[in-house]
This record gives sequence, C-alpha cells and structure tokens, in this order.
Amino acid sequence: MATKGFNYSKWDNIELSDDESDLHPNIDKDSWFRMKHRSRLEREEREDKEIQGYLQKTSEDTSRLNIINARLKGIECGEGSKDEDAEFEDVDALKVEKKELENQIETRNKRIAEIKERRSWNIDNICVTKEEKTIVNSPHTRSLNADVSLVDPDRLNEFEKGSSEPAAAPTTVFTKTTPAAPADAASSALSAAAKNAPKPGAATTTAIAKGAEPAAGLQRERLAVISYNDYVIKHEQLLETYSEISDLEATKNFLFKNCDILLHEHAQSYMLLSCLEDEMNGKKKRMKLVCRQSQILSHIQDLGASMKRDPRDVILPFFMRLDEKEHYQGFSSAVDDFILRIQKRAVDKRKEIDAERAKELREERIAAGEKGPPGPGGLDPFEVLEMLPIELQEAFESQDLGQLQAVLGGMQPKDAKHWMKLCVDSGLWVPNDQSVFENEDEMESDEEEEESERPRVEELAEGQN
Repeated sequence: MATKGFNYSKWDNIELSDDESDLHPNIDKDSWFRMKHRSRLEREEREDKEIQGYLQKTSEDTSRLNIINARLKGIECGEGSKDEDAEFEDVDALKVEKKELENQIETRNKRIAEIKERRSWNIDNICVTKEEKTIVNSPHTRSLNADVSLVDPDRLNEFEKGSSEPAAAPTTVFTKTTPAAPADAASSALSAAAKNAPKPGAATTTAIAKGAEPAAGLQRERLAVISYNDYVIKHEQLLETYSEISDLEATKNFLFKNCDILLHEHAQSYMLLSCLEDEMNGKKKRMKLVCRQSQILSHIQDLGASMKRDPRDVILPFFMRLDEKEHYQGFSSAVDDFILRIQKRAVDKRKEIDAERAKELREERIAAGEKGPPGPGGLDPFEVLEMLPIELQEAFESQDLGQLQAVLGGMQPKDAKHWMKLCVDSGLWVPNDQSVFENEDEMESDEEEEESERPRVEELAEGQN
C-alpha cells in the first residue's frame, strides 16, 4: 500500500507584508505595508479571542457531558436505586442533552479548524521556537597570556640553585620534558626556550630600582622559563594530541573545545620546539603536520588581533575562511614558508650544537693538559684555535665558509696570511694551493735578510764619511 505523500498545500498561502502585487500607485508604499501589517494583527487578534471563547465553552460542555455520562452509566448499572434522586432522573432528557452537547462541541471544533485553516502563514506563525537556551559567559574569562606573578618565589630559588645560568646547553633544546621528569631537570631542559617564552606584560611589571634593571630582567626571564615548564608538564598530552590531528574538521572541534589551552601564549613556543625536534630527529612527515597545526594557531591569533577580538571568538570564522579556495591557498603557502624556515633553523642548530660540543671538548682537553694530533706543520690545532682572534674562532667553530671569508676580508693581507698559515700547519684548514703559503715563507725570509743587511750597510756608510 502506497504511503500518502506530504501535503505541501499549506505553504501556498503565505502572507507577506511587503508584497507589492496589490499596491495602488497613488498610495505610499511604506504606509500601505504598515496598514497591511496592522490589519493582519487585528484580524488574528479577533480570531484568537473567538477561538479562546470556543475553547472555554467546549471545556464547560465537556465537564457537563462527563457528568451526564456518569449518571447514565449509574442508572444502567442499577446504582441509581440507591440514590434518593434517582427516581427523578429523566433518562431520555439526559440523552437529548448529551446529544446536543456533542453537536455543539463538534460545531465549535469545526469552526476552530476552519479559522486555523483559513489563516495565512506569515513571519509570526510560520515558525515555532521548540527550544531556547541562554548562556551567560563568566565576567572573568581565562587569560591567554603568561602571568609570571603566579610563580611561587620558592620555585625561583630552586631554579637558581639548580642552574647558575638561565640558558641550558644546546644539546638539550630538542628534548621535550615529560610529567615524570624531575622539576630541576625539566627547568634545565626548557631553559633554552627562554627567548621564546613570553615576557610579563604591563599588568605584571613591578617597579624596578634604578641600576637594578639587568638583575630584574634576568629574574623575569627565569620566571618565564618556570611558567613555561609548568604549562608543558600540565598540558603536554593535550598538545601532543592536537599536534597529531590531520583532519581539519577534527582540528576545529578539538581546538574549539580546548581553546583556553591551545591558544595560550606558551603553546606557540611548544609547537615551535616540537617542529624543530621532529626535524632534528628526521621525522619529516610529522614535522610538516605539526607546522600546519602551529600555523593554525598563529593565523587565529593574527585574525583576532586584526579584528580586535579575542582569538577564541574567531576560531569558527577562521575555519569558514579556509573553505574558500583563495584563503586556503594563502594558508598553505604560509605553511610551506614556515616549513622552510624550520628546516633552515634545524641546519643552523646542528652547526651550533657541533660547534658547542667541539668547544667543550677542546676546553676539557686543555684543562686536562692533553694535546690534539699535530697538523702538517707540527702545531697543535687546539692551541692554534685558542690563539686565533675571536672572529676567526667563531667562523671555524660554526664551519661557515662565508663568515670565514668575510672575517679574512676585513683583515690586513699580511695578518690574514699569517693566521691562515698557522691554521694550515695545525690542520685546521687544508688549502687547495699550498704554493701560496710557500711563497709567503720565501717573502718572509727575504724580508729577514733585508733587515739583517740594513745595519751593515749603515755602518759602511758611516765609515766612508
């Protein structure tokens, strides 16, 4: 049996107050619309009063009808003989009254249905609110900025005891802390991110005595490191979960649910270190995904700043913009640029780590009185490196050929050849053309002979005089 289709005829009669089909050219449009709207409201008000009257009468008749039905049932069951007034009950009259009441109720119901069916659909009755909910935000929303004033001063004392310097060795920069790590070790591992950690704002800045700015700045930096460490220990699992979400829709839902944590100031530092760590460890695929997730946070922050709104208010608008091809291409281009910067930074960081390790190894050998293997000229490379100017030392430690050429270009040619000759003899530098330094030796020997001959020439000149 075929099911009956949905009746769409009720949508055929929709009344619009701004309908111009019946507008006379000599009548003002706005006045005509207002009159039509007022007439509709007055008509519906009269109909509502009529329906309300019918419903009230129907309620009264229904009550009377229930009483009649109860009496008729009692008489039929023989219970009426127990009642003193049962002999005065006219059964036929009760049945007639019952029939009249039923007819009246039916007539009123038909009239009510007729009014409702004749009533046109309009903006006021075409929709009905089924559920309504009001949410009032707390007057004090959670801040997205780091507040170092919340750090316990005792924690700062422990930090200073555990590390005399605010920055840790570069070898520990790319090791993220876990909640199981000790507090001192975590502080040491994360202290290298102090430059990425947020600085206290104006609201948390206190008056600093004149001449105490360096010490106060160092203290604020250490407080920022401790604040970042506490944030990572508390929310690392959630940050890792967010970093591994590949679907944009799932990212939107997760970010909207945990916006207070993921849009916090420390989250940017964590995501940056995570990208560098993955690149340093060879996790190329994960690094690219983390870069995209990091750029989502950065773009939301930038969008909120441009709109002068809280970043949490622009999460949904940002993802709506990503649905547009133009905005998505711009976002993808920004992610690719960020990936290139991360890769370049990882290369530079490897050089810095290698240079730092070489420096530490050299200092350990010098402190122990050890000497490195002699170079082609019999010189110790560690001793020669210590003798070099600071600029040359940094160039050799960073293994940057461009920096080395720039430093040598700023020296006098004679000094540059002297230092490079020492580097060649110690094995720090292997030249392509050894004859350059051999010629330099010949020139130096010639100059020494000239210097030794010069006093003898002067003595002969004085004797002739």
